[in-house]
Amino acid sequence: MKPIIYILSLITLLWSCSETPTESISEETTTDLITLTADQMTYNKIATGRLERGPLYHKIKATGMVDVPPNHSIKLSSPLEAYIADLYVLPGDRVTKGQVIAQLNHPSVAQVQKDYLSTRAELSFVEKDLRRKEGLLDGNAVSQKSYDQLKSQVTEVSARLKSLEAELNRLGINASTVSDENITQTLKLKAPISGVITDMYRKTGEYVSAADPIVSILNRDHEHIELQVFQHELNKVKKGMPVNLLLAGGDEVYDGEVFLVNTQLDKETLSANIHVHPGENFPDMAINSVVFGEIIYQTDTTYRVPKSELIRQGNAFFIFQKEGDGFRKVEVETGFDDGENVELIGPKELFDKEIVIKGNYYLNG
Repeated sequence: MKPIIYILSLITLLWSCSETPTESISEETTTDLITLTADQMTYNKIATGRLERGPLYHKIKATGMVDVPPNHSIKLSSPLEAYIADLYVLPGDRVTKGQVIAQLNHPSVAQVQKDYLSTRAELSFVEKDLRRKEGLLDGNAVSQKSYDQLKSQVTEVSARLKSLEAELNRLGINASTVSDENITQTLKLKAPISGVITDMYRKTGEYVSAADPIVSILNRDHEHIELQVFQHELNKVKKGMPVNLLLAGGDEVYDGEVFLVNTQLDKETLSANIHVHPGENFPDMAINSVVFGEIIYQTDTTYRVPKSELIRQGNAFFIFQKEGDGFRKVEVETGFDDGENVELIGPKELFDKEIVIKGNYYLNG
């Protein structure tokens, strides 16, 4: 009897041992796959699809500021020493070219007009005298030397008159309208460009010299961005390259284009200015506002995945592949990373498979 019981026990033990590997294999096979219901897929916004080929951008990151060309930002001074009789603008006012900004007053303004009238009368007199002596010269009634001296005097007075005309034009006074009846000590200071008043340096009643600025005018018609690019990357930048522009504290990207590349480095920073024209969507910003730029100097087209969808474990990267009704985690080989997307090099058989293009981190969790 005991031998029979022993044999039955042995058979039972062997049977149970033969069942164990099958159960183990089944568990390993099923635990590799993650399955979700349709509601879970929808709620967690998990999307699948084939790998797509798309652009990867090689960028140079730079910082700069909003600026205008030198001839579009001026400090307007008095053309001569004078007192400010009146100011007609305030910071923020928009002015047009030729608009009166201020009224100045000084005796020197009247003196220039008097000198002009006096010189004009003198020229008229010597010219008449020259014509009279030119007739007497033929009859030897006047010497050649006297005639030549008078001719030289006409030339001298004429040159002095032209100089005074130029001075009147510089003061904004039309020389042809100056007469004994309208001599004035008042001078109208006009805007040489259109723009916005940004600064006021003087007040009504103050005395100013020709070196003292009164107001600043800023014309924004040619507003641009000046980015600073360092020496080791400067040779990559060329005119016409696209630029992504971002503002401090914001995440919206604006278009731009490289317009000028300065080939001279700053001795202290070893960087050069890159002149960028912003696109039409770039907002109005205060001059000297900080701008961050990404100059795109090369574009590759390759298989790629969003950087946010790559799962990193140590030095390895993973994504999920669709397999039947579930998802399997697979290791991938990556290449260039442009900050938003990452090149996927392999495994190549994955290129024809359906993968998770959105929701990898949820599945991993």
